Amino acid sequence: MQDCHILITRPEPENSLSCERISAHGWTAIPLPMLDIVAIEEAAQKAVIRAQVFNIDTFDYVLFVSKNAARLAGDWLDACWPMLPANVHWIGIGQGTTQALIEEGIPAISNPGQTTEALLEWLKPVKMKDQKILIVRGEGGRPELGNKLQERGANVSYLSLYERRKPRYSAQTFFMLPDIHLIWVTSGESLDNLSEYVTQHKPEWKTLPILTPSARVNQQAKEMGWINASCANGADDNSLIKATEFHIGKQND
Repeated sequence: MQDCHILITRPEPENSLSCERISAHGWTAIPLPMLDIVAIEEAAQKAVIRAQVFNIDTFDYVLFVSKNAARLAGDWLDACWPMLPANVHWIGIGQGTTQALIEEGIPAISNPGQTTEALLEWLKPVKMKDQKILIVRGEGGRPELGNKLQERGANVSYLSLYERRKPRYSAQTFFMLPDIHLIWVTSGESLDNLSEYVTQHKPEWKTLPILTPSARVNQQAKEMGWINASCANGADDNSLIKATEFHIGKQND
């Protein structure tokens, strides 16, 4: 299993970065993104985004749900704020998102876990009542975080910077792939798209080991017929590599 072929379903540019990490471990990375991230470019929507970014100093907390949200927000903040407002608490969900924010020059902190659920647990002691919170995300993101914060009395707004689209692949794309030994999936939406394609073109893949980022997505995978789903407890490369090493170690025993 040293020459392990790992299917990487992250969107770009993270997919290429993960493939480099995998190659450095002596494994073979097979890139097949299951989400396309497309920055919002429509003029009226960009005008709304610009107005929201100019008002970002009115928020107590700004939460970023993904590396894509962090990267695109960095561009907007550079354009609108030569110096960041000092009164805002910047928070990334997961270590990867937080690191992306820091690389953008945003002094973010992170909850100890890697998921929305972990962030909500971490925020329990914080007085959320009447706090103004901005959630930076893609269009149509999961509503759970905002709903739970509103239940605690927070005033929640959203800043949507990108769209998530299902990539288009033909049957030939799947038939041309080499044998796959293990699959990384890093979000529920990526899992949905992968499962649709697999049902059509590679139903035997449902028996392969698949690593998921959270208990929620792992349960989703099992309900969709993935019989060998395991939770990596994080969507970042380090968590997935650790889970991959554990899986390979079990195979070699």
